[in-house]
Amino acid sequence: MSIQNSSETSNQINTQSQSINIRDLSCFALFSLIFGSMMGSGVFDIPQNVAHKAGAVAVIVSWVITAIGMLSLGWVFIYITAKRPDIKSGIYGYAKYGFGDYVGFNSAWGYWLNALLGNASYLIYIFATLGNFAMFKIFGKGNTTSALIGESILIWLVYILICRGIKGASIVNISITAIKILALITVLLFFFYGFDWSQFKVNLSTVDLSLGSMLTQIKSTMLVTVWDFLGIEAACIYAVRAKDMKDVARATMLGVSAVFIIDALLSILPFGIMASTQISQLSTPPSTANVLTVITGVTGAASFIPIIIRVAVIISVVGALLAWSLLATNIFYLAAVDKTLPRALAQINGRAVPSRALLISMITLQIFIIAAHLTESVYLVMIQLATSLALIPYLLSAMFAFKLIITEGKIAWFSWLKGIVAMGYGVWLIYAGGLKYLAFASTLSVFGIIFYAIARREQQQKLFSNTFEKLLAIIIVIIALFSSYFWYKGLVSF
Repeated sequence: MSIQNSSETSNQINTQSQSINIRDLSCFALFSLIFGSMMGSGVFDIPQNVAHKAGAVAVIVSWVITAIGMLSLGWVFIYITAKRPDIKSGIYGYAKYGFGDYVGFNSAWGYWLNALLGNASYLIYIFATLGNFAMFKIFGKGNTTSALIGESILIWLVYILICRGIKGASIVNISITAIKILALITVLLFFFYGFDWSQFKVNLSTVDLSLGSMLTQIKSTMLVTVWDFLGIEAACIYAVRAKDMKDVARATMLGVSAVFIIDALLSILPFGIMASTQISQLSTPPSTANVLTVITGVTGAASFIPIIIRVAVIISVVGALLAWSLLATNIFYLAAVDKTLPRALAQINGRAVPSRALLISMITLQIFIIAAHLTESVYLVMIQLATSLALIPYLLSAMFAFKLIITEGKIAWFSWLKGIVAMGYGVWLIYAGGLKYLAFASTLSVFGIIFYAIARREQQQKLFSNTFEKLLAIIIVIIALFSSYFWYKGLVSF
């Protein structure tokens, strides 16, 4: 009886895997998924966020570092997709097939948590932005009871939309992306109009000693810039549904290039509009609207442009919420089909949507939102935790690409250089981003061992395959215990 059930389940998963391999995503659909996931709340608040603890020179240097690093990471995903087209599970699969089942599981689990924590920050941001309007003052800064109710309703509206079909959800995402691009172009045109070269030179020559050394200032921008690039791997995660595998590479590089140009301009141009100290003290969300108020010189009810931008921000962030809900669901589904997570999560509905993975994701997101309100966690803390969870999967992807370069047996110096730069950038991000966030995020990783244990038991395999995996699990548990104790005692704050 048990053998028969096992066989039926195996056949069911194989059938589900074939059903979801519908190749219905065009290059623009993949680009929209990348652009939509990267261009969330961060882009509209980037002027204040990067200037909060950094001057003009540090911001420019940080963008140079980010350009080199993110282009290298973009190349990593393209290179792996070209060399290992058999791996259709994206960033999770790179870790699993490069470094083993348990490492792959941690990559999938961390990425899933990153997506949901990011979505929690989006929900808070959406209702904090609504709170700027007189008729929605009850939402405050996204942390009131009314906001919690609104955020919960939005979670389940997104759930219903995705349940109706991923292609349909992607069409909605394309429409939102078009609105987002139009809004960002409008903002940039105003920023160019208000730019004053003399003001920019003053900010370049001004050194605020209270911000710390140049290295400290550059480090302070890292989590902000990386947050705006999370989603760079989106096309690779959905490569299984791409009409043409070449579209994955095109969409990735187009997305990275577009996001870099827009983000860099939005964070640098304000230094030619206002003094550095003024930018760092802009109210949020969103700080771009406040810069526009300075440019136009119109305030109050007559200042319709910032109002339009706030509306566009809300639409854009809803798009990012949708894109990341799709990514979170798909990474869980792929790990389940790959037998790294319990097979029950591989179940799909009649519209080829991983229904159980989606339901678990939305329930977890609901828990995160409730926890955020109970602990009074703010938007910035949520994105810092989310970003820290994405750094390890990025580093593992870079390491896997370098491993492929080595095993290829050819001396390709340019590929070696790009691989080394990508790995170095991954290490730099972990260092600059703040190890305390990564340490605290490990407490969330501990819970994942339960899911991994269920999956291993279903496969009738030992929990850990080797000594390395055992040591890794022990280290994660120890870090989680210490970070939880320090946080409880108030020795670490965020």
